[in-house]
Amino acid sequence: MTTETVTGVEWPRWEDPEFYLQDSEAVQASMGAARRAAPIYRYESPKLNTGVWVLSRLRDLRYVGSHPELFGNRYGFLIGDAMKPELVADQLPDWARERLQQPGLSPAEVRGVIVRAKLSLGDPELENIAYLDPPRHGQVRSVLSGALRPSLVRSLKPRIAELADEVLGGIEPGAEVDFVKTLGRIPTTLMTELIGVPRETREHFIELASEHLNAVAVRPGRTPEEVEHGEEMAQKFRDYIEELLAERKAAGSAGDDLVSVVARSQIEGEPVPHSMALAFISFFINSGETTRALLSHLAICLAEHPDQRRLLAEQPDLLPNALEETMRYYPVNWTHCRTAMEPTEIAGQVVDKDDYLIVAYASANRDEDVFERPDEYDISRAFPIDHLGFGYGEHGCPGRLQATTIVRIIWERILARFTDWELTSAPVTFSTPFIRGVVSMPLRFEA
Repeated sequence: MTTETVTGVEWPRWEDPEFYLQDSEAVQASMGAARRAAPIYRYESPKLNTGVWVLSRLRDLRYVGSHPELFGNRYGFLIGDAMKPELVADQLPDWARERLQQPGLSPAEVRGVIVRAKLSLGDPELENIAYLDPPRHGQVRSVLSGALRPSLVRSLKPRIAELADEVLGGIEPGAEVDFVKTLGRIPTTLMTELIGVPRETREHFIELASEHLNAVAVRPGRTPEEVEHGEEMAQKFRDYIEELLAERKAAGSAGDDLVSVVARSQIEGEPVPHSMALAFISFFINSGETTRALLSHLAICLAEHPDQRRLLAEQPDLLPNALEETMRYYPVNWTHCRTAMEPTEIAGQVVDKDDYLIVAYASANRDEDVFERPDEYDISRAFPIDHLGFGYGEHGCPGRLQATTIVRIIWERILARFTDWELTSAPVTFSTPFIRGVVSMPLRFEA
């Protein structure tokens, strides 16, 4: 099965970036048609190295997330990891291309090479938390959790408010501003401060990090120039964080910035491996980019739903719930993937060892068996079961508290200054099968 239609709605083209560039509600309509007709089904595409199972219901995705021993990440966690190797090999480092040329690799082993290669920063020994399974995943996650401890997040609140007030102080009522390039810069600026990037190089580093995040997306059809640019960005990004790490180690790693915390952290009594430290720092910066997406998505949702904007202005205590509803309704992540580590049954279907599964988070967040009026945006919505906007289980987002705290405080400061705003033109967005965000968003605030 590739795509089907139900009542005239085409089912998702899960591997196709163009599919996700449609209007958000058109994407959700496709996902909803598939979810209602076939909560689990086999998806085939000529671009994929193997067929994949698609799971769309919230209860099934929670089951997958609760059983990492049955559904692992080591053989890929995105649909792009399942691409035919000849379509993406030119975007991978030399060591990965050599590995893919070895005979007898299974589809799962091919995915394992691709997922490691694209997140390796060129280092075949680098470990990234995104594709690790227990017990190693828990060991590595403990370092991240220690760095992003709740006490650190609480200590950031005054600085977040200060940054927001600085930006808002330069915005006059009635003036058009680009939300992403003004308020949307705060999360990444904050992360550069936490990492300890010198003030005079922060703007360059933010630009470099953003370019790197886009460059590591392995996808068919990239031109040689794009591939070369991506390799250059990965190297520059790595060189920069190498310098930061070396400086902290030379200084004894006694500081409170996140790089110093990582530099002095241990796993099983040994210092964090150098390549893993690089991966951690990359994670911190990328978390600022995804936090910016949530911040901007809330602005879009409230601009497109003026009744909810008025409700929030009247009842600002609904802001935490508005964040959760935005993640449910207008998610940052569309899909993740998992591999069956042994034959198992889910949703009434037996899947074989090494079978690949798409876990469609965005679809599950519109599951009509869980959420009343799932296609409506309602900031007063009750959540009897948590949405999956931050993932679930072993691989749930370790930066959830940090992200929601940053976005909540920025929006508290916005609401204290402005009670109304409107989009002056359509936002410029980007979207892949994994993630989406906002490049620019012209917006006019009114007092």
